[in-house]
Amino acid sequence: MKKRFDGVHGSPSEMRLLHYLAFLFAISLCSFDALHGQDLAPRAYLITPIHSNAVTLSYAFYSGNLNFDGAVPITDATAKTSVSLFNYSHSLRFFGRTANFLAVLPYGVGNFQGTVVDAPPKAYRSGLLDSAFRFSVNLMGGPAMDVQDFSRWQQKTLLGISLKVVTPTGQYDPTKLINFGAN
Repeated sequence: MKKRFDGVHGSPSEMRLLHYLAFLFAISLCSFDALHGQDLAPRAYLITPIHSNAVTLSYAFYSGNLNFDGAVPITDATAKTSVSLFNYSHSLRFFGRTANFLAVLPYGVGNFQGTVVDAPPKAYRSGLLDSAFRFSVNLMGGPAMDVQDFSRWQQKTLLGISLKVVTPTGQYDPTKLINFGAN
């Protein structure tokens, strides 16, 4: 029997299991109050050969005003921060579909200043930010393939789902207003 790589067909038991897992995932989402459903991750569903690994180092610089919306008596607040990211990604087979696991470890350095009750304090922070872990799986259009099959495959429409967990590993001091961690 010739195996098809159009991403739609699978064995009936695989498809049943995939539908069951998607149903359980959807039900679990309804039971959590603190879930947020927005994340810009365009490469979360990138098709790669199974057992591929990638290490990515990124750097971002942010500069601008801070708006506390009257929550604290700080005015004219500005920040200049640098964030370095270490990413590790591994692709794998998940019930016949392409999936990947991503771990992100960020480190930040920032200078903050503003006016607090007519005093111009400055703050410097450096340390780990909150780590993130993401598991993504293609439900349609991305069969799990080895390198030989991947070289012959042509991408079509993809449909995927992912779960991202952000852990409170960032530097946090409850006595300070500005923290890199969201603990």
